Amino acid sequence: MIRKELTITGIVQGVGFRPFIYRLAHEHGIQGSVRNDTRGVVIAAEGEPGDIEAFIKDIREQAPPLSFIETISISDAAPRGAGGFLIEASTAATERSAFIAPDTMVCADCMREFSDPHDRRHHYPFITCTNCGPRFSIIADIPYDRGNTSMSPFTMCAECAKEYADPADRRFHTQPDACPRCGPSLKLMNRKGEVLAADTESVARETLAALEHGAIVAIKGVGGYLLACDAGNDDAVGLLRARKGRPFKPFALMAGSIDSIESFLYVSPAERALLLSKERPIVVLKTREPRVSGLVAPGLSDIGIMLPYAPFQHLLFEYNPGMVLVMTSGNVSDEPIVFREDDARERLGHIADLFVSYNRDIVEFSDDSVLFVQDEIPYFIRRSRGYVPVPFRAAESKKSMLATGGDLKNSFAIARGGVVVLSQFVGDLATLAGNELYRSTIAHLSRVYAFSPDVVVSDLHPGYFTSQFADSLEEKGIPRLKTQHHHAHIASVLEDSGSDTPVIGIAFDGTGYGTDGRLWGSEFMIADKGTFTRMAHFSYFPLPGGESAIRDVWKIGVALEYGARGREWTLGKRGARAEMVIEIIDKNINSPLACSIGRLFDGMASMLGIADRISTEAEAAQLIEEAALRGSRSGGDDGYTVPIAEGEVMELSTDELVRYCATLLGRGMHVDEIAYRFHAAIVRSSLAIAGRLRERTGISTAALSGGAFQNRLLLGMTMRGLRKNKFDILVPRKIPFNDGCLALGQIAIARESIR
Repeated sequence: MIRKELTITGIVQGVGFRPFIYRLAHEHGIQGSVRNDTRGVVIAAEGEPGDIEAFIKDIREQAPPLSFIETISISDAAPRGAGGFLIEASTAATERSAFIAPDTMVCADCMREFSDPHDRRHHYPFITCTNCGPRFSIIADIPYDRGNTSMSPFTMCAECAKEYADPADRRFHTQPDACPRCGPSLKLMNRKGEVLAADTESVARETLAALEHGAIVAIKGVGGYLLACDAGNDDAVGLLRARKGRPFKPFALMAGSIDSIESFLYVSPAERALLLSKERPIVVLKTREPRVSGLVAPGLSDIGIMLPYAPFQHLLFEYNPGMVLVMTSGNVSDEPIVFREDDARERLGHIADLFVSYNRDIVEFSDDSVLFVQDEIPYFIRRSRGYVPVPFRAAESKKSMLATGGDLKNSFAIARGGVVVLSQFVGDLATLAGNELYRSTIAHLSRVYAFSPDVVVSDLHPGYFTSQFADSLEEKGIPRLKTQHHHAHIASVLEDSGSDTPVIGIAFDGTGYGTDGRLWGSEFMIADKGTFTRMAHFSYFPLPGGESAIRDVWKIGVALEYGARGREWTLGKRGARAEMVIEIIDKNINSPLACSIGRLFDGMASMLGIADRISTEAEAAQLIEEAALRGSRSGGDDGYTVPIAEGEVMELSTDELVRYCATLLGRGMHVDEIAYRFHAAIVRSSLAIAGRLRERTGISTAALSGGAFQNRLLLGMTMRGLRKNKFDILVPRKIPFNDGCLALGQIAIARESIR
């Protein structure tokens, strides 16, 4: 007999790992014990050498599907003659290296019980087991025991306790285990907080009746409140837009089945797989038939939709299978999602008519994740519920790091040892509520992981809230590194793909602070994780009015037209209001220079009459993409390439691109066809730059990043062109193209810089 002691780190708590080890030990005749501690799972195993070897092999090869094994440390110990195999009480170690499991959809086994009228958990909205349900959203601390979750106030009844203690039961050591007798419960309330229904069936039926009659209902979900209304009711959807202050930004939908989705949206095999995955994200799909209100996604043919992932959502669709609901984040426009019950009526009371809530706290919020598919490859728009906080493997580092991310689409990251944890989508940090949530989320993860950074990494932009947060840590004596925005974009792709070689990086986004103090965003660079050299970009143009031009995109249109066609032409097209804009450009009053693709799209959308003012980021870009998709079907492409000024840093002429499009407009060409040719010109010119850089450097791998590549037409054309020209291509697969990737790139740059 020999004895081995194993410490397993990673996502090994809350995923059925101890029950798995218990059963595996009995299969192999192993004696000893297993327990959770703050490092992960600790195992003592005694047995014959061959049995121990097979036991360890099966741990690696048969680990539960929701687990993630980071390391297995094995040491020898003297046999003790242990009898049997036990699950011991959890302990605390000095080190805290255990990782939290993500929230997942209710599993098929639980759904069978949920739908069975004879089962004691029939229609119980908090049904869960070892293999499914809430984890990240309910965990306050590690180790993962009931007392460290928001289930701690609920004492298991005798039947649940029996399941919990039975090694043969699916709920063996399931910490959130509960039933209608002993677990959380639902309630339906009005705006005053008066309870209208308090049993599940009544809550569901009254909620459904209210939705069918045009009401807006705030429903407490897994990671926060969702605002629901009938997606086919113009009045209800319009009222939700008005109350939420969200005139354009598309709403997410929820349908009860994949068949329901396929009845009005196109679904490819890759999209179908995403919709049905355990993570249950929102997937952006193309419209097949007009079944929902046109106000769901005004002016767009793309609709984001998901399938139910929580039991109460399933119950609503069980009562009305053909219904399609708006199911959008419960927040006021530009603010983070509401997840605390005491905030809900105060912050959503002017939006929702009714509230569905429950008496279990959401410890940590998470929005629904969002993905799109291009050429059967899934890409993140928002990485959050279902995927967070699954860690990224990275090169070992002795320095613990906090990367603060950016101010838009924020996610931050903490890194230690050989892993990086990228936070859930926090959102935009332009509001006080966003700032407070950012701080509290960092504090929560730091507390859970006993994390204290040796280094803090931020964007180069001095005006970012995230940079100022890093300033505050630097003032406390924590060493500080600053990274250029677009280098971080490209470094994130390298980290995501595990590449350490230099690439031709193409970073197309809104705006990022450049090393010359100007606003970049159309970057071609030679980069690796440690360094970058800017090689090309579109030529600069002014943003008259600074930040105001990002909303009043007509001002960017005036600036582009003035630079390309002159004063008289611009005034003739725009009229008197252009006078003021031209004057502040001439006098250089609050007119920072930018070369951003995002702002170029905004200005072109204005020039073509597609957008004048916008209410949300990328609105104009989405509308011009939609026009270009129509134009791709009705018109051809004349092969135009933007002129390139040679030099150490090459410049593509923004003025010439604008003149080209203005000429087409003057000839009477339809704006849809011009929008398509505008896209084609950017792609063709990008390929020309990439070709020249390959000739200069011999590098034949291109890495793409930046929010502009969420434009599926731009992404698809660029990737097809690069493949045709024999480039290898790196794209983000586990992170978004947009600024949600920045923190991972910041970590990669900082680690390489320190190394």
